[in-house]
Amino acid sequence: MINRRGLSGAVAIVMSSVLISRLTGFLREMLVPNLMDAASSDAYNMAFRITGLLYEMLVGGAIAAALIPMLTGYIAKGREKQGWHVAGTFINMVLLISIAACILGIVFAKPLVRLFAVGYKGQLVEEETVTVTRILFPSVVFLMLAGLVNGVLNSYNRFAAAAYGPSIYNIGSCVSIALFGGKNLPAVAWGVVASALIYFIIQLIFAIPNMRLYEFRFYIYNRGFHRMVRYAVPSLIASSIIQLNLVISSTFATLFPEGSVTALNMADKTWQVPLGIVAQGIGIAILPALSAHLARGDLGEYKSILQKALRVVVLLTMPAAVGMMVMNREIVSAVFRFSSGFNPDYIPMAGSMLLYFSLALVFQSVVIVMNRAFYATNDTKTPLYCGIATMAVNIMLCFVFYHVFRHVLIMAAAYSLSSIVNCLLLLGIMDRKLQGIYLDRILAFSGKTALATLLMALVVLAMRVIPVPEGKTGELLLLMFKAMAGAAVFFMAGFALRLQEISDIFRRLLLTAGKLLSRHPSRRGSCEK
Repeated sequence: MINRRGLSGAVAIVMSSVLISRLTGFLREMLVPNLMDAASSDAYNMAFRITGLLYEMLVGGAIAAALIPMLTGYIAKGREKQGWHVAGTFINMVLLISIAACILGIVFAKPLVRLFAVGYKGQLVEEETVTVTRILFPSVVFLMLAGLVNGVLNSYNRFAAAAYGPSIYNIGSCVSIALFGGKNLPAVAWGVVASALIYFIIQLIFAIPNMRLYEFRFYIYNRGFHRMVRYAVPSLIASSIIQLNLVISSTFATLFPEGSVTALNMADKTWQVPLGIVAQGIGIAILPALSAHLARGDLGEYKSILQKALRVVVLLTMPAAVGMMVMNREIVSAVFRFSSGFNPDYIPMAGSMLLYFSLALVFQSVVIVMNRAFYATNDTKTPLYCGIATMAVNIMLCFVFYHVFRHVLIMAAAYSLSSIVNCLLLLGIMDRKLQGIYLDRILAFSGKTALATLLMALVVLAMRVIPVPEGKTGELLLLMFKAMAGAAVFFMAGFALRLQEISDIFRRLLLTAGKLLSRHPSRRGSCEK
């Protein structure tokens, strides 16, 4: 079982790896609008949405909701072999189902595209989307296998081994886009498939020592397997709903002019960088710890870890969200426009959508952590029901906003409002279920964080008087300067407001500096001289 110091180390490893993964994934998204025309980039992005949905439907949420808590629980109780009877059966079943689903996806790619890209019907972009979707479907199998292997590694607390594989996939995809992006869209898709295969093989090599008990056998009458399926199916649907909400936004975006899907995707990928680094990183790291504490009956420690995780999520995502709101167009221009082939119309469109998507950052981050908290209690139905309610709200808002406002950026607003609903539902239900999860403390902490964030926003807004220098380097440097100045103001304000987590950060920095100085006494002496 991970102690608190070990948990902090696990969070640091996962967050650093997610940072690298998100940055390499972001690089992949930056290449698309610069190397592809509007129609090709729309086709590419829509094909990724459709195949990504299949991944979530097959295995996405089941790893977090069923595989990791189940295998971690068996290991904690000293019943590893029995745990592998269950885990192996689950992996084998998912493998067979995913292969069958991918074959069906290839055969019925055109109806799928017409279902999710209603605005493309009868256009050349529809045929491009169908072709790319068919090619990408096999990558789902490899990504699914890599995800399951990562779940095994996380169950054994091997976070470092599991952490950096997605970056390999992203780098391979970047190479493919750079080589073929402006010439051959199917070749780009085949490069993505090859990258997914390499990602799986590398993760498997790391996991082989922990998979010594794996068998290609089906213990379908095992009670543990039946229990795992009961947990997995609702979580699969719940995780699919998260992806479905984004697909719904993209579906409505196809009804607007060419390039709308690409602009929406640019805004979506931008706000998901901090979402992935913070929320996904913390969620991945705390799930085994939460599951292990509950397996041992330690509810107090479970609540303590959950409260700490929520406070850290709020601390890191709130300033990021507000920063993206006040610098939305600057961010889009600085990080996406790198060539003359970039369509300048993307900047105001994607910037406005980024502003609305940023509203969801704090709430969606809390949703991710809360979903993991429910999964650790073997409750997968609550996230499912809340997710269904959220999807209904999103569809209703998209439909109403489309007919009332007739502007693609409102699709991002609908997504954000539905995320707020999901967050409030999950927090309220968990608070009632556990007779309190210290919500009053979390709200008080959030209020102080909001005050520090407001001061940061005022400083960043005041810096708008600084003229944007010519050239990409100057543009990036100015954006970095504003971000660093805003972060400095936020942390100083947080320290003055006595936010415990910020004090902990300063304390750790001082301890690290002290250790470095103690390792190099000669340098310290020279400094003193």
